[in-house]
Amino acid sequence: MYRFVAASIITAVTVTFSVSATAVRADISLSGKEIKQIISGNTVVGERMKKAHDKEYLSKGVTFKTYFKANGKLVEKGDAFGPASGSSFPAHGTWKVKKNKICFTYSDSLRNKGKQMCRKVIRKDGGSYVLTDGKGKVKRTWKKIQPGNPYHLK
Repeated sequence: MYRFVAASIITAVTVTFSVSATAVRADISLSGKEIKQIISGNTVVGERMKKAHDKEYLSKGVTFKTYFKANGKLVEKGDAFGPASGSSFPAHGTWKVKKNKICFTYSDSLRNKGKQMCRKVIRKDGGSYVLTDGKGKVKRTWKKIQPGNPYHLK
């Protein structure tokens, strides 16, 4: 009886540890070096939702493509989705990695012109990435990362 109880406890602890270890592997914060490796010279495709106070916009969000040039410059093209789908905009700026976060500044943004925004990059189970602010709120999702500049963003 003692051996059966001991074996059951060991099995329960092992199963619990295995499930916990799997859950921990699902979301991994990237280091600065990892961020640079995956985006420098590459294009990310993703989406972001509009803020609740953006009531003047008819769209619910933006699907974007961002080319992160190896020289620290970026170019992004977005398309709104929702009732105002299809409205495109170009954005240009700079990017760098600082304290294990991606930081970017848009030089031609109406709302955030010149404002540096830094985001933690978290790899999700399944291969996508989320970018979170200092409070842990998801600001963007990168659905895929493509080599080079396949969309010829300028």
